[in-house]
Amino acid sequence: MDRDEKGNVVVLEDKNGRKHDKNRKPVNKRGYLLDPRSNDVIENMTSQPMFAEDELDERGEVPAPFCVEKYNFNPHNILGDFDYQDDKPILLKT
Repeated sequence: MDRDEKGNVVVLEDKNGRKHDKNRKPVNKRGYLLDPRSNDVIENMTSQPMFAEDELDERGEVPAPFCVEKYNFNPHNILGDFDYQDDKPILLKT
């Protein structure tokens, strides 16, 4: 899916108001791929269920900590080593 200038997912809609991705697969208003029968969020490669429809919040967002990337924050981009100094943890910048 594409993102706008603020990093938000751009969800496409057909003429009947149904939300879909570029491959015409059904998605919710946050852009998560849905099972067309159950409306559960499914994994995009295997189509295995990940979150039941009732686990999503009112905006269609998945529960924490899985929604961390909705703020365009990727924890995998953090670099550094944790070390201790005087029994207090510190972050050594790399």
